[in-house]
Amino acid sequence: MTARRKIRLIHTSDTHLGDDWRGNRTEAAFARVIDSVQQLDAAALLVVGDVFDHARVPDRVLEFYLEQVARLDRPVITLPGNHDLYHQDSLYRREPFRHVPSNFHLLTRPAGETITLPELGLELWGRAMTEHTPEFRPLEGMPAASEANWLVALAHAHFHFPNDTESRSSPIWPTEVAEAPCHYLALGHWERHVNVSQGETAAWYSGSPLGSAPDFDHISVNLVDLDPLLGVTVRQAVLPLEGGVESGLIEAAAPAAREES
Repeated sequence: MTARRKIRLIHTSDTHLGDDWRGNRTEAAFARVIDSVQQLDAAALLVVGDVFDHARVPDRVLEFYLEQVARLDRPVITLPGNHDLYHQDSLYRREPFRHVPSNFHLLTRPAGETITLPELGLELWGRAMTEHTPEFRPLEGMPAASEANWLVALAHAHFHFPNDTESRSSPIWPTEVAEAPCHYLALGHWERHVNVSQGETAAWYSGSPLGSAPDFDHISVNLVDLDPLLGVTVRQAVLPLEGGVESGLIEAAAPAAREES
């Protein structure tokens, strides 16, 4: 019999803090993401790449991110993406990241690493991207799940459809997703919310908080429930950019899959 317990996660990506065209809207959107973690009673927050828009963002933006993370009393797991690569000159090596809150976790190993949260019965695995090229394989080397813990993988990647012949950077293929040993694959890199699950593997893009929302007055996140009896359930939670959580959640009804540009 499995010893796994029921837990809830919030999954977001592509927040692009410090971008040059949306001004303070990206910061306001991320602050609402932080609010949603407590309001929707999630155990942890996953931020799956492109947290920052580019490597030149000022320290003020890095400090804002860490200040928001520190508002939570639960873990925040961050994976670098193609806009915020993890290399020798990465912004994650700058001064603000030498003083991080205790709930901040950063995946930094290019070959992949696992962060274990025993208090939640949760293992989180991902590969830090150092170069955004076709040779980088985001799912390569994923370990098997343990009997006691949930395994959630984070990947900033481009999903290739079976008839997609164009070579793209950081690719993942349907067979890779279907064979992945994780219980949930949290994806980043696409701006919209979409289901790319294959076989027994639940795999979803959250989209950016603003890009996946229905209008400019809302944000959205993925609400992920891991239940030992019911399995993995993924819903899209839509929240007003200002104010409280909507009275109802928008069910994620498996959007039609199509290639992203």
